[in-house]
Amino acid sequence: MEERTSRPIGQLLKEKGYIRDEHIRFALLEQKATGERLGEILVRLGLVTELEVAQVLAEQAGLPFDDLEVTVPTPQALLKVPPAFARQHLLLPLRITEGSLVVAVHDPFNLQLREAVARVSGMRVETVVAPRSRISRALERFYYFLERPPEKELEEVTQRLRENPHAEISMDDLIEKLLLLATSRRATDLHLTPSERTSQVFLRIDGILEPFWVFPQAVHPRLIGAIKVRAGMDIAETRLPQDGRMRFSFLGEEYDLRVSTVRTPVGENMVLRILPVGGTVQHLLHLGFSQEEIALIRDLLEKPYGMFLVTGPTGSGKTTTLYAGLRLLNLLEKNVLTAEDPIEYRLPLARQTQVNEEAGYTFARAIRHFLRQDPDVILVGEVRDEETAEMAVRSALTGHLFLSTLHTNDALSTLFRLRDLGIGPDLLASSLLGVLAQRLVRRICPQCREEYRPPEELLRYYDLPPDGTYFRGRGCEYCGGKGYVGRTVVAEILRIDEDLRALIAEGAPQARMARAAREGGMRTLREAAREKVLQGITTVEEVRRVIG
Repeated sequence: MEERTSRPIGQLLKEKGYIRDEHIRFALLEQKATGERLGEILVRLGLVTELEVAQVLAEQAGLPFDDLEVTVPTPQALLKVPPAFARQHLLLPLRITEGSLVVAVHDPFNLQLREAVARVSGMRVETVVAPRSRISRALERFYYFLERPPEKELEEVTQRLRENPHAEISMDDLIEKLLLLATSRRATDLHLTPSERTSQVFLRIDGILEPFWVFPQAVHPRLIGAIKVRAGMDIAETRLPQDGRMRFSFLGEEYDLRVSTVRTPVGENMVLRILPVGGTVQHLLHLGFSQEEIALIRDLLEKPYGMFLVTGPTGSGKTTTLYAGLRLLNLLEKNVLTAEDPIEYRLPLARQTQVNEEAGYTFARAIRHFLRQDPDVILVGEVRDEETAEMAVRSALTGHLFLSTLHTNDALSTLFRLRDLGIGPDLLASSLLGVLAQRLVRRICPQCREEYRPPEELLRYYDLPPDGTYFRGRGCEYCGGKGYVGRTVVAEILRIDEDLRALIAEGAPQARMARAAREGGMRTLREAAREKVLQGITTVEEVRRVIG
């Protein structure tokens, strides 16, 4: 157990770099009007997250902290506490360890609650601290699964279709079950793939595509057709690729689904991209950035004007990083305007808008109108065409900080991609502040972490010491036998200094720019990933998979 501290929550949040003195003063003004707790006000204003408040509460109480991001309660623990009691007191039974029931709570100072749980469960009780909203969502989700196992219903559907390919099956119910299981496993994509005799279901979890379920082939066209109807697609068109979108909600959680189909010789292949709506903006530290990287990003974002871009492939966390970067700014003093597709995160102190291309509200048009809104910071979801790139540079050159994302392989490639989008060397040199290229690598499971010896050729390739200490996940129940749980960021930050600015303006080749960037202190993706291996956060095999 950690040592308990009596320092105020505002002071602890400030010491960790989450808030400033002016944020505390503003929250105290709000407190006089509402009577709320200081932590609740800071969360409501978007100045801190529930996760960060729960962390400092755990520190105050001297208790362990669990963010519940990947924790899955055991059925044995859930059965020890009635659902009505858990909902009433907002707590989540997690596991039974050495004769004690471990329970997640949001208020670590409520000793009466611990005694009540002990009476109800008939066990000794240990508490860990977790964010209130995550406890609420998790207890609804896992008690629901306990009472109605969705896997059992999928097995029944599979059995009925095997016996009779034309059996009456509710496609809407089947879609709901698939989406429910996909979101419960933290999947970012759901793939429905046809084959000669089956319909295969895959989930992308932590960047890896995993087989999940297989149905008889007869259900495939019916399932694809039902999703097309819900996504506003043409059900009669099966030859050409199509795109659509739909919403999915479960126990108060909303998801925006991007749907895409392509034709194969054995039927239509469909992929559903799963995007949570209204997520929480985390701190860069929680995403895996080092203190040195955060200091460099802060320095770039505190410039009064210019363009800062985050690049990487689809699903590499670019938007998440941009929003986390906004939290480095004092948003009480900034007019922040955003144009997104969709709005993935809610930031109360920003003015957020969602593009609607059918209505003519594009990224480029949003920037044009934002310039009349007295902005300090403009955030746009993606620079994807020449018009948006032109407006981005214009806003950066007229006294505004412009933030956005771009699809490139590394930081230097961004310079040439912007040239392809019609931005001249002089304008690019004058407007660009920096580029952050990133990837996500899986974290080693903390429950089954063990020392091992990586292959010699990988150690040589990544210039890792042959006598170093390296770790991997053996595979356990906690991580589902994978050896990894969750992901962390690997970043390459290119800061445009005067030497590099001159090379950009003269249109220098990439090799010269690369040398200048390295001389200016840029650490490559490969070097950043190497550091994560040496720190025991990930494995060299995972680095090879993601970085190459």
